[in-house]
Amino acid sequence: MFSKNKLSIAILTALSAPGLAMATEISPIHVVDKEVASQQEILTKEELTQTGNTETGQILRQVNGVDATRMGGHGLDVQIRGQQNTQLNIILDGAEIAGGCPNRMDPPTSYAEIASYDDVTVIKGVQSVQYGAGGTGGTVIFERTSPTFEEDKPFNGEISAATGSNGLTQDLNAKVEAGNDEFYVVLQGSKKSADNYEDGNGDEVRSSYESQQGHIDLGWRPDANNEFKFSYEKSRTDDALYEGAGMDAPLSKGEIKRLSYEGKNLAKNLQGLEVEVYQSNVDHVMNNFELRMPMDSTKLMETPSTTETTGGKITLTTQLGHTTLDYGLILQSEIKEAALYNRYPDPDALLFRMWPDVLTEQNSVFAESTSLFRDNQKVILGLRYDQVTAEARNTNMMSTNLYTNANSDYSGDTKVEEGNWNALARYERGYKNGWNSYIGLSHTTRTADATERFMNKGGMNTADWWVGNPDLNPEKHNQLDMGLSQNAKHYDWSLSAFYDQVEDYILNTKNASGSSVYVNKDATLYGMEMAGTYYFNHAFKAGFNAALTQGENTTDNDNLINMTPLSGNVFAEYQTSQMYAGGRFNFATAQNEVYEVVSEIETPAWSTVDLYAGYNVNNTFTLSAGIDNLFDHAYYNHINRIDSNSGSYYNVMEPGRNVWAKVAAKF
Repeated sequence: MFSKNKLSIAILTALSAPGLAMATEISPIHVVDKEVASQQEILTKEELTQTGNTETGQILRQVNGVDATRMGGHGLDVQIRGQQNTQLNIILDGAEIAGGCPNRMDPPTSYAEIASYDDVTVIKGVQSVQYGAGGTGGTVIFERTSPTFEEDKPFNGEISAATGSNGLTQDLNAKVEAGNDEFYVVLQGSKKSADNYEDGNGDEVRSSYESQQGHIDLGWRPDANNEFKFSYEKSRTDDALYEGAGMDAPLSKGEIKRLSYEGKNLAKNLQGLEVEVYQSNVDHVMNNFELRMPMDSTKLMETPSTTETTGGKITLTTQLGHTTLDYGLILQSEIKEAALYNRYPDPDALLFRMWPDVLTEQNSVFAESTSLFRDNQKVILGLRYDQVTAEARNTNMMSTNLYTNANSDYSGDTKVEEGNWNALARYERGYKNGWNSYIGLSHTTRTADATERFMNKGGMNTADWWVGNPDLNPEKHNQLDMGLSQNAKHYDWSLSAFYDQVEDYILNTKNASGSSVYVNKDATLYGMEMAGTYYFNHAFKAGFNAALTQGENTTDNDNLINMTPLSGNVFAEYQTSQMYAGGRFNFATAQNEVYEVVSEIETPAWSTVDLYAGYNVNNTFTLSAGIDNLFDHAYYNHINRIDSNSGSYYNVMEPGRNVWAKVAAKF
């Protein structure tokens, strides 16, 4: 359990130093291509992990234009430009993993321990066709880089420990790398513990959990142009409590196996070859009785579930004059099973096959060219074709009746096949005086996921039903992206805007009987992102980030659910080679444009203040500390959630004041 004495000692130790060095502020963000500064951001592990709460979804919330839905303290579900779930591609060092909870207690990011990765790339919107089917709202790529070693030092290592006063009480991570230019091995492990946190009103929010994760990489580099890597990873979360759900999760286990090859300069017309193969598995259990008292002792509800994802990607690269051509295949097969039981009085009393052995296969072929021209001009053209097969392989008469009664036009099929085209045209240009611009047009598709298409939960009352629609059409997104930025001596800024016209948007709504169902509608999403920084001198800077997303159901002339209002932050930071310190004012305006059909409620405006500082003691040790939500403000984020399992709408309060401290060492 958490000890306030331990926290006090850690903070006093950190504050006893002459200054402090790392921060909760992810800024400054390292951006590889300045031309796309407002649409793509690459962040290092060091920038990400110096914060009072390193839960992955919580951390990604700090990226401009990114938000996340909170259910408890673990598994915040990321949203980009008003899109979530399979509208985002989440890639974990070349692999994908499917969460095991139909209610999304464990989205894919919950199996991505930030401390185990070196870089995270956040792409807002569509910038490439190479990331596979879906991803119409954006892509998040977690990457681990191959280690390098000095001649007289065949090993590297790092270790860190952190604690806080409100929520996450223990955050431990360690990594050791050993090898040489030819062979290497990487061992890494992490462990986290969290208590229920208190909101700004002093009320306890059910959010505690225990998690642990570890992975091993084995690498072979026979020469400078070839590298093979095998990776094995396991993660486990125990006793996760969820304020925003009618159940908790006693157990979530994830496992990923990866094998990859990267080759360079292999032949005259083959400058690159990348091969990635992976398999991931998840076991998840949620119930309403093991970690809480059930409202009805005769209804001990439990849902065990499993997912298995197998996939691979082959990418070939050919250089044709000033054009780089990437082309290849992306293969993926996903199996999901979930069943709802009432464990009283018969522990084997099956009620519904929520995911009735759902198989979804998405196989793609793609080609993308990147051409460089004079005057810093770049043209990207991409084309991808997705062949999709989806089937519920374990339905029965009850399942069919639910599909029929919940969907008035159900065809009777439980197997679907689709062929979907995707295309991208993008132009980027750099100008004098640090100006850059881009404009992109894309047509991308997203097929319905296992829940939207085949969810199967009934009940005595139709208002308790949660039923998929096997006849859903795929979403077809036609997007325009454009942006302008400038990098000058004393300042930089960026402005971007997007417009997304969607045919057959998949909407989770209520039918005439009050059941939770999925239907196709036409929709429009649009918004903009702004950012700027002014550098007063080499040490002091100040800036801002802001983003706004709007969403409309144009078929019914209504609002889309979970649209983030104008939100962002204003920050100031002082930094030297040894220390830095700063503060950040976070804010969101009120959201009054809600989707009343599902009882989404309006959200008041809110603001918080964070302070942070740190100190590099020497080349080995770093101390850092901070206070999140300094004034203990009580608030909740607008993009909270509807529990489809119960139909209840939850506004989960965010954490109140949190004082944190961390020590890290590299050797």
